[in-house]
Amino acid sequence: MSTVTVRTVDHGVVDLPEPSWCIKAHRDDIHRADIHHQGVECAAKVDVPGTGRVPFLTAFLSQYPFAEHASRAVTVAVEIEGEHYEFDPAGLGDLAASITTHVLYGLLPLRARLQSLGEEA
Repeated sequence: MSTVTVRTVDHGVVDLPEPSWCIKAHRDDIHRADIHHQGVECAAKVDVPGTGRVPFLTAFLSQYPFAEHASRAVTVAVEIEGEHYEFDPAGLGDLAASITTHVLYGLLPLRARLQSLGEEA
């Protein structure tokens, strides 16, 4: 693990371990609690007529190693409705189960209903 140096406004120069998965450059002149490790983004994508491919549920590894009011653990940040929410392994499993349930019992039945409406015409 390499080391990165960040100049902070509240703790001066801070040297900290840089995880191998962190791909974002660290900004200087921030508060120490705002130092953020971020991994590669991955997203689901869907073709939207008239728009093209649209990403959604963008996710990445995330850590605030000096967080003052939240966990300092490595989490997965997932974008939902324009906000990033942090999930631990159990929470990420719950999110995946919710998405699967929505697909199976929401979207696929709506698809079937939509197809049946086309057959009625």
